[in-house]
Amino acid sequence: MRNRSKVVICWEILRALAPGPQGPSRLARVANVPFDRLTDYISPMVAGGLVRKESEDGRDTYHLTQDGMDGLRELDRVLPRLLS
Repeated sequence: MRNRSKVVICWEILRALAPGPQGPSRLARVANVPFDRLTDYISPMVAGGLVRKESEDGRDTYHLTQDGMDGLRELDRVLPRLLS
């Protein structure tokens, strides 16, 4: 099995958030990213406005923003062609 590129991992994180908000444990599991490395990928997406992080009662959840949805649509359109 080949290692996934950072772009592919970020795409999979965005895809995991498309159905709705996720906590970090579930997000890491669904996107197949080790929990201890999730922050390395999600922090730039939060800073870039693709993902929004909310904290309530000590629990973090991640939400896809409109910019994140737009970016996901573009990645869904382009990446399968590039990866085939």
